Amino acid sequence: MTDEHTTVVDFVARGRSEEEWELVLVEEGPWSKDILEDQLKRVQGRLYGSVDAALDGQVADRFPESLGKKIVIQLDCYNLPRAEVEEFFARFSKGALQGPDYQKALRNSKFVRGIQLRVKFESIN
Repeated sequence: MTDEHTTVVDFVARGRSEEEWELVLVEEGPWSKDILEDQLKRVQGRLYGSVDAALDGQVADRFPESLGKKIVIQLDCYNLPRAEVEEFFARFSKGALQGPDYQKALRNSKFVRGIQLRVKFESIN
């Protein structure tokens, strides 16, 4: 888990089923190539912070109906460089929850039934 810090979650909502809650992180571009790496590091921090908030019970404290449910962390991307963000998100999704600390926290969590990561892309003109 990460050190204590504040992560902004833009929206919290019931998910697609009764057993699911969504934490939505909104990222809006455009991002230029020279700041892309810094932006992706910042987004990575937001994603890890959201995972930690779910596993540590902060989400359940604020939204008691989410207790014991599956948490979906969704990254909503508006006007971002799709190829680069998709590549980053694929790597993050594949490895973020595989570390021993996160695996143990997921197995032992009384706050969540599981965590899923999802990304969505839109363009705003």
